[in-house]
Order: sequence, then C-alpha cells, then structure tokens
Amino acid sequence: MRFGIEFEEGLFIKIFELLKEEEGKEVKIDDLLRMCMENGITSSDYLFLILQELSFKKIVESSKGMVKIGSIPEEVVESVRNKVVSKVSKLRKVFVTPLEIAKFYQCPRRLWLEKIVLSKQEKEKVGKVWDGEAVHLAVKLMIENMQKEKDENFLILKASEDALKKYEGMVQIEKKALEDFLKKFLELIREENFSVVYSERTIESLKGGIIGSVDVIGFKDDEIVPIEIKYAAFKGKMKREHLLQAVGESILVSSYFRKEVKYSYVVYFQTNSLIRVEINDRLINHFFMLKKRMQRFYSIARVPPKSKLPNYTKRVCQGCHVKRACDNIEALRRAVKKF
Repeated sequence: MRFGIEFEEGLFIKIFELLKEEEGKEVKIDDLLRMCMENGITSSDYLFLILQELSFKKIVESSKGMVKIGSIPEEVVESVRNKVVSKVSKLRKVFVTPLEIAKFYQCPRRLWLEKIVLSKQEKEKVGKVWDGEAVHLAVKLMIENMQKEKDENFLILKASEDALKKYEGMVQIEKKALEDFLKKFLELIREENFSVVYSERTIESLKGGIIGSVDVIGFKDDEIVPIEIKYAAFKGKMKREHLLQAVGESILVSSYFRKEVKYSYVVYFQTNSLIRVEINDRLINHFFMLKKRMQRFYSIARVPPKSKLPNYTKRVCQGCHVKRACDNIEALRRAVKKF
C-alpha cells in the first residue's frame, strides 16, 4: 500500500530504447506491450502517455491496433519525459495490491497492523508459508526455462530441486508432490494452447490505483488468462478472499494489455484443483467498492475492527502474522473497560 506515483527514470529510458529500436517500422500495439512486459516495464500507462505526446508532435501515427514510429530526436525525448512526469506526478491515488484487498475483506485490523502500524510480523520458521514460496518459485523456474529445455521430465525435476534447495530446512513439502503439481501445471499450459506464458510479473495501473504481481499470465489467440497459485486446499467452494485476489489480478492484466479478461484460473496445490473464475462487471465493481471502503477505514484515526467472517478465529486469526499485536489491543481494551 502506498500513496501517489513512484516515478522510475529507468522505466522511461527502457520505453524510449524500445521505441527507437522500432523507428521507421509499423508495429502492432500488442507486440509493443509484450516487449514492454518482457523488459520489466510495470505499467503500460507510461507507454501510452509517451505515444500520445509523440503523436502530438507527429512522430508516431496509430490506427487499428498498429503504430508507425518515426525518428525520435534526443531533444524530443527530454521534452516528452518532462510532460509525462508532470502528468503522473499530479495523480493522488492510494495504490493497493489485490492481496491487500483480499486481506482487508478477511480482517480490516490485520491489514492495518501490517501496512499502517507496521507491527512486527511473526512468521513461522518452517511450514506452510515457505512451502507456498517453494511452489511459486518452482513454477516460475519451470516457465522461465520452457523454451530452452525441451525434455519436460528434466525441466520439472530441475525446477523442483532448485526451489526446494533454496528453501532447504524451511519447507515440509515432499519433492514428489511438487513434481506432480508441476507436471499437471505444464499439462494445463499445453491444454490451453498458450503461445506465450509469463510468470511473476509486477503490473501497475495508474488509473485504477492497483499494483501487484501476477503468478502466471497465458496468451492464446485473442485471449489473456491470468493464473493465481494457492498452496491451500480447495474444499468445494472458493473463499471470497481468493476470488477478490483473482479479480484484482485480472483488472491489472486487462489494464496493461488494454483487453478484456474474460476469465482467470485459481490453482490449488494441496488438492490439485483448477477453478475457473468468470470475470464480470459485478465482481470488478465489488473489488473497487472494497478499495474505497478500505481507504475510508484507514483515513480515520481509529483502530479498525477485527474480522466479522464466520469462524474467523480459525479461518483468519490462526495463521495471522500480527496476532500478538492484535491480542495486545484486545487486552488493553478489556483493561480499560474494567477500570
């Protein structure tokens, strides 16, 4: 969670380097956006602001998903940079991640303690948190090496070994379980016929005030499919907080590529379950409604309430990293009430 834009000079330089490489060519906007993502440019909003300024100067021409790029003089680069910086610096938004919205839904106080008060977080030294980290890393390593390594068995074995080695002594996950999961995940990629797959890409929407990392993004035909990986088990019904995170990540992907995301997937490691989430306006509006509610909550100088979810002590409190700080607040309240 943060307030305002953090303008990164490096992103601006990278975008102009990409555009200069395409001088004199007509390029598909889709291809330009993929180039940006592959070069670590977190927000396509910067690209479109730059293209807009260049079009005003008659250096680029765009039509029907294409952009023709002319020669870009150095003095124009500096002029455009100054104008873009001026525009984005005026944005006064609170930026949140989809995970933070999900946590707010779970428990307003938990997120307040983590992000506003910055309470000490007490994470377990061995167990589920690190098992989840290992699963995410293994998927990332597998996807990054898919093009270079054609032997799928070796690809899965190497990704598993490297991930478990990094978190050695911290994880309880079995190597075979991780390998089986990667095999099924690879089957999903093949079955969906994705032409391009990205893993763990950070995306920022200046307009929406959202920033976050998407586990996997798959491209096929004219569709884009975000995939969220959960170490948890699927128990017949998706938790609302998981749904909210999937919706938020779909908003980010849609914002970046300027295309509607029709559905996303949530994959559950412990049960090897694949759940398809249909993205619609109702879910998107609900996500932004919670974002506004969260901003109002934290603008008031009060301790937010605890979770109101059914069975919250088991569902939320049990694995909470700031439980001790929350317990101290409750103990103080009881003491004040008593005296």
